Amino acid sequence: MELGRVILRLEKARRELLSINPGDKEKLLAASQKVDKLVVEYFRAKSRV
Repeated sequence: MELGRVILRLEKARRELLSINPGDKEKLLAASQKVDKLVVEYFRAKSRV
């Protein structure tokens, strides 16, 4: 169940990243870091299953 939640959060963060204006570097960096953290969380959750 945790893996599914992580996937949903990752997909939401990915959509947010794609919707950011490419010229807004600060927002892009923050969203990218959020996606990176969620990817790590995904692989940790996947290894527990």
